[in-house]
Parts: sequence; structure tokens; C-alpha cells
Amino acid sequence: MCGIIAISSSQNGQFDINAAIQAIHHRGPDDDGIFHSKEGDAHLGQVRLSIIDLSAAGHQPMQDSSGRYVMTYNGEVYNFLELKTYLESTYGSIAWKSSSDTEVILEGFAREGYSFLSKLNGIFALAIYDQEAKELHVLRDPIGIKPLYFSTQGDSVFFSSEVKGLLAFKNLKRTVRKQSLVEQLAFMYVPEPYTMYEEFLKVQPGIYHRYVEGKLVDSKPLFSHLQSPISQSSEEVLTEQLHATLEKAVRRQLIADVPISLFLSGGLDSSSIAFEAVQAKANIQSAYTISFSKEDNALDGQSSDLHYAALMAKKLGLKLHIIQAESEFLSLLPTLIDFMEDGISDPAAINTFLICQSARKDGVKVMLSGQGADEYLAGYRRYMAEKMILDMSTLTKKSLANLGSILPSNLSGKFSTTYRRFKKLAKAAGQVSHERVASYFMWGEGEQIKSLFVDQHVEKPGQDLVKFLDQHAHLDAFSSMLLADQQFDLRALNLSYTDKMSMAVGLEVRVPFLDFEMVKLMNSIPRDLMLKNGQQKYILKKAMEPYLPKDLIYREKAGFALPIRSWFSKRSQIMDHYFDSQRLETQGIFHPQQVQQLLNEQFSGKEDHSYLLFSMLCQQIWLDKQAI
Repeated sequence: MCGIIAISSSQNGQFDINAAIQAIHHRGPDDDGIFHSKEGDAHLGQVRLSIIDLSAAGHQPMQDSSGRYVMTYNGEVYNFLELKTYLESTYGSIAWKSSSDTEVILEGFAREGYSFLSKLNGIFALAIYDQEAKELHVLRDPIGIKPLYFSTQGDSVFFSSEVKGLLAFKNLKRTVRKQSLVEQLAFMYVPEPYTMYEEFLKVQPGIYHRYVEGKLVDSKPLFSHLQSPISQSSEEVLTEQLHATLEKAVRRQLIADVPISLFLSGGLDSSSIAFEAVQAKANIQSAYTISFSKEDNALDGQSSDLHYAALMAKKLGLKLHIIQAESEFLSLLPTLIDFMEDGISDPAAINTFLICQSARKDGVKVMLSGQGADEYLAGYRRYMAEKMILDMSTLTKKSLANLGSILPSNLSGKFSTTYRRFKKLAKAAGQVSHERVASYFMWGEGEQIKSLFVDQHVEKPGQDLVKFLDQHAHLDAFSSMLLADQQFDLRALNLSYTDKMSMAVGLEVRVPFLDFEMVKLMNSIPRDLMLKNGQQKYILKKAMEPYLPKDLIYREKAGFALPIRSWFSKRSQIMDHYFDSQRLETQGIFHPQQVQQLLNEQFSGKEDHSYLLFSMLCQQIWLDKQAI
């Protein structure tokens, strides 16, 4: 796992990429390298986190055996040994210089061009320069697990694994995108392809791009086979197939020449990964989890993960490292915001950082995570909410919406969480289909968020998501929601913060549920096997019944977050500083009176704005760093 820099420009381009390399050096503290083409039309850089083949033979940028192609690459390709065998059986003996997956990708590309890249199964972002044709080939994995940012300015296009790599080129124009500020407050992230800057975007996943002297000359989708449906089988056969494919995916992703550990929340997904890893006889001794106080859990309405994490650790013979969440974690934000650079303000990012930091200090370089199952198998509460509303009569929906409009905004005490969810359901019942589905993804009301901004030319948040749902109106509600989850929450939020927080400490996170064979199978599973008998992720639960404790499988779902509602129930020094009215007035982006109204409603208990305020806090810290 690494970080990459790439530039395609007109000939004789002069670029010093050392500053960009240093800006992302935390991603690859083990080695670094730079390549400049003879004509000055291509410039490649890489920082390396050595995972497979720790020797100098894995150094990048790497040239193929012919010397024609040069590659800079960030990722892991899990089927590289199979591809290595395929290349040798097809093209004869190859004089391999290393045992790395990097070389297999490069030699395959040298023989088959971009079509070879569609055979990859892994997590990756890469750039390959053809010294003969003077072309730069760029690709990001089709799920979007690994990030890649770009900016086209003048006669050049710049690529980097992180925004800070682009920021290191001081001559690049960068303008804060106000609409991204709006979207961040609604979603806790900025939907792709946008970033916090007008001029910087994210490379579209799974699309091969070819550049000549800074100009895009060709684009092709390479992974359409992941959407090809697998022939339908009975529930029993599909259940067995799901388990077998997950087992294979975990085994495939255990390949490494460094210590491996696990995220273990105690939920179904991470427990399934942990079980399969231990069953595979992997050299895994430990797992990591985060724990909250009973008081914080109660106020946030979350069930306790720790009991189940400890149960699984004991069952599997793993040492469980427990990180205790404290409100002082908020003091980490000024440091972590440098890594939450593309508009992330989900508290789960802090969890991920603390777990990865602890594991890295213990010598771990690779961790397995259970991410991805929720977005492909309908694991979130919103799927149940949508099913309930679709099953209601028009009269019932209208009555529920009317009731929700007259009920108090907030309710304190034992049933506050249930009440909050009921209010959201009641409001959703009165909305039209796509506006309703979009509201499930948002942490604040659109018009309210827009009203916070001095500039009223910004759009109400969520319009890109509504347009996306409109474009997929031909699908059933569940299918369109799954696609939205995969292309919005999974890609732009969960995978993004996991990459940033893990690579901040030089640690790689792998996601077996997003193995390409798993993705193809999950895309083929009938929707009625995802939500059945009142159970979300029904088929995964059935698949793991023989292997995991049933009370763990059928427990209430708990989110991987911090107890923000508890921590934002009272004023703090950091909030008083960043939400100071005079400070906001000078900044000129938000109406100070509107912000103060949010704070007054929050601390009086009248309304719950905790997640909106947390996003605003993250945003204010980030804006300070932009000298705005």
C-alpha cells in the first residue's frame, strides 16, 4: 500500500514533485521514488508501504522487463499469483525481478494493454507511462476503495492519492467550493466526484483513462462483468455460495509478508471476517475495538459492542485491545482534519484513526475490516423504514406525516432514541419517493442547512443524490437505494475515511466483503433474501448461523461511531471558540445568529443538532487552516 503522484503535461514540462512526495509520505514511510520522462511530458512519484516483497526489488516507480513501461501504483491485487501463472502459461517464461504484485500488473499490461487491468481483483490506483507512445494510462479500482484525486490546469493534469499532494503544487489554483460545505453539513462528507475545492476532483472508479501531453484522449469502463448476474439458485444454495465466496475472499486477502490484525466491533460483519481469518490458520494474534461508557451509549441510543467483541475474541483465541472513548477525543480534531481533507466529518473517522494508531504501535501493518456488507446486502435501518412506508396505504402515510408535524421536535429520557427515529419516519412518510430516500442519508434538514449560509445562491443539499435516484427510477426502491449506498455513503464516506485514517499512520486496511467475486455474487442476490422475516442482511445471517453465536448474529445493529449526542449535550471550550459569533461574522460564510440558534436549541434540549454541529466544528477547523 502506498501513495502516488502522477503528471501528464506538454513536452518539456518542468515539475518538482518532491514537495508532493513529502506531503503524502505518511502513506509510504518505507521507501520513495521519482521518474521523469526524457521529453518531460510525464512525471511519476511513489511512497511505499512494504507489504508484499519487502526487498528493494519492489521499489517504484517500476519499469517492466522491456523498459518501455513505467508504473506508480497504490494498492494490493489479491489474485496476482493466479495472474502470474496465467501470464507464464500464455506468454512463456518471464524473468521476474521481484515477488511483488506490482511487477505482475506491469508485465501483464506490457503484453495485453489496458484489457489486462480488467483481470485484477483488489484495491488499487495506478498510473502507467508508455515511453514509446508517450501516453499515461490511469485507473482506479471499480469499487473506489483506493482514492485518486486529479486537477486539470493549463496544459497539464495532476494526480495524487491525497488532496494534500495536489496542494503541494503551489502554482495550482484552489478555490473553496461552497456547495461542498453545504453537502458536508448534510451528509458528513462531500459526494464524489467533488472535493472541498472547485478545481480538484476524484477519478471515476473503474474507468480506464489515457492521456497524451496533459489531454484526455480515451476513456473506457473495464469492470462491467461485476454487474453480470449469476444464475439464480435456491435460498439454500445461495446461502452456501455466499459463505464459500466470503471464505475464499478472506483467504485471498490474508497474503502479506507483515503482521496482520482485525477490526472487531462485535457486529455480524467484523465477526464473520474474524472467524474466517482464524479458520484459515492465519497468523493473527489480536483484534482491536473501541468502547463507550454506559452513560454515553444510553444517551446516543446505541447497544454496547464490547460484550460481543469480547465474546468473539475469546471464542477465536484472540487478544482484544480495547480503546476507551472519551470526550477529550475532540481535541484530536485539529490534527486529524489534515487527513479528513476532502470534507469528511463522520465521528467514525476518529474511531478508525485511534484503532489504526494503536495497532501500528504494536507492529501491525495490515488489518481486515468488515466494511461493505451493509451497502451490498441492505444492512442499514433505512431499508426497513422504506419497506414499512411502501407497505402503507396512502391514508396511513398522510396520517403519520400529520402526526409527525404536530409532535414535539425532541424528547429526552429513556425513549429519546425511539422517538427520534419515529419522528424521522413520520416526516419521511409525507415526502415523495426520491426526496424521502435522499432524506435517509442526510443528518440535517436541507432548507435549514442552506439558511445557515450568507450566500443564498448555494443549492439545497442532496440534489445530486435526488438526480441519481431519478436516473435509476426504472429500478425497484431497494435496488436504487443499494446503488445510492454504494456510490455515496460507501465510496465517498466509509472507504474514504478508512483509507485516510489508516494511511495517516502507515497501515493498510483490507475489505474482504468488497472482493470482486463477493461483489459480483452480492449484486446477484434477490432483494427478498436481503430483507426477510424482518431481518436485514438476512442471507448473510443465515450463511453465518453455523459458525457464529446466534445472539451475536441477531443482536440490534450498532453504528461504528462516537457518542456525539452525549458529548454535544453541553458546551465545551472547543465549541465556544469555533462558534464564536464575532469569529463567524469576520469569516463571512455563515450567519452567526443562525448558528447561535442551533446551539441554544441543542443545549436546551429542544432540538438535537449534535451531528450537524459536529460537522460544523470539523468544517470550522478546516476553514481556519485555509486561512479564510
